[in-house]
Amino acid sequence: MPEHNPPAADVPIKLFPEYISLWADGVELETLAIPSRRPSRVARYTWLMLVLGLLAAVALGQQVLALVLGVLLVSIPLLVLGVMRLLDPPARVDAWFDADGLHLTCGPPKNPSALYRHFLPFADITRLATLDQTIDLGRRGRVQYRTCILQARQFLGENTSLNISNRRSLAELQAVLKRLRQLPAAAHIGIPPTRQYGA
Repeated sequence: MPEHNPPAADVPIKLFPEYISLWADGVELETLAIPSRRPSRVARYTWLMLVLGLLAAVALGQQVLALVLGVLLVSIPLLVLGVMRLLDPPARVDAWFDADGLHLTCGPPKNPSALYRHFLPFADITRLATLDQTIDLGRRGRVQYRTCILQARQFLGENTSLNISNRRSLAELQAVLKRLRQLPAAAHIGIPPTRQYGA
């Protein structure tokens, strides 16, 4: 049976984002942010009670009770986190180009667009700048990000931009840009050379 090779325009150009953000006048907007998870009150109060119990057991010289509470202090939060992750998996962002434009989704694996789903047609995208960034995180070392900065007319105003960042290699970013230039609908988009930042 012959292999099916779809045209290049039909194959999604994945961006593998770690982070998607919307910026206006140098300030990040919450529109595309992944909601941060906060521990529930029950988890916080349980942990607090265990800490107080451990301190009381140490103060009273109850070594066995202190040992049991110490083990519980470490194991219960890990168990709660594991159960929460199974019942309510964390959301993740996704971004890809197809023949018509840019797709953005955010949600858990079973429902990838639960939190938001946006589509930017190529007709609304005016410019796509790219950064090769090296960020010094102090003791955690240096981290390299590749960021695509899109300027568009749809839900983005004059001084706003959509930033899509990942840790893929510069060669992979260049491959994305090369494939993007081959799409007829994206021919009008200005794509300046990748800028090095913080190297």
